[in-house]
Amino acid sequence: MGNAKGVNQKKLLGSRIRHMRRKNDLSQERLGEMLGIDPNSISRIECGVHYPSLETLEKISRTLNLSMRELFPDEHEGEIEEMRKFLIRISSELDEKKLAQVVGVIKQII
Repeated sequence: MGNAKGVNQKKLLGSRIRHMRRKNDLSQERLGEMLGIDPNSISRIECGVHYPSLETLEKISRTLNLSMRELFPDEHEGEIEEMRKFLIRISSELDEKKLAQVVGVIKQII
């Protein structure tokens, strides 16, 4: 996802997570503790440097009281395709147990 749309999607997702973290009055350090990940990882996600794993996305959505869908801003049509590509790519990297969890989350959303 080195193209402009992919980078833009990372930034939009990161911005959404930052906004909701702040709305919940959480520091990056506190959110990292709650998620069991390094606060520097939170920073990289919020800055749009890295996509979180699906497992981390699920934890973020639960912790911030959001649905997975609410984490992804849908302001631009092309970005929806990028999200689809991301889900396809990341799902091929998951083991059977994690893939079953992801499918469960998606079924809850739809």
